[in-house]
Amino acid sequence: MKAVVLIVSALFVGSCVCSAENESAELAVVVNKSISLETLSASDLRLMILGEKSKWPDGKPVIAVETSPESAEKALQLKTVFKMSDAALKRYYMQAAFTGKDIAPPKEVASAAALKQFVAHTPGAIGCILASDADDSVKVLKVDGAAPGEPSYKLR
Repeated sequence: MKAVVLIVSALFVGSCVCSAENESAELAVVVNKSISLETLSASDLRLMILGEKSKWPDGKPVIAVETSPESAEKALQLKTVFKMSDAALKRYYMQAAFTGKDIAPPKEVASAAALKQFVAHTPGAIGCILASDADDSVKVLKVDGAAPGEPSYKLR
C-alpha cells in the first residue's frame, strides 16, 4: 500500500513540476531573415500557420512549419495560437479538404532544431519554437507589438 501511495505522490509531484514549466514557457514566432516584418498580429499568425493566409505582404509565399504533435512547442501552439486541441485541428483540416478549401497542414519536422534549420534556409518560412530555443539563425517576430519576455506577450 505504501508503494502505491509513493508512486501516486511521485506522479502528482511530477505533473505539478511539468505544469509549472509549461506555465512559464513562451513561444517565439520565428521566420526566415528575408522577411521584412518586425511584428505580426496574432490573427495573421494563426491564419498563416493554418494555411489560410498564403502570402507575406511582399508577395512571398508563406511556408508554415511545425514540430511533432508530441512536442512542447506544438502543445503551446495549440493552446495559444490555435486555441484548440490537436483532434480539433485535425478535424479542421479534414473539413477544409472535404469542402474543397485549398489549404494544407504545415510541414512537420522532428524537433525545434530541425524547425530552426528549415526556417533559416527557406525564404518565406514561419514556425513556432520555445523562446528559450531561439537564436540568431532565425528572426523572432513580435506578436501584436510584444516580444517574448515582455509582460504583454500573449504566446505563453
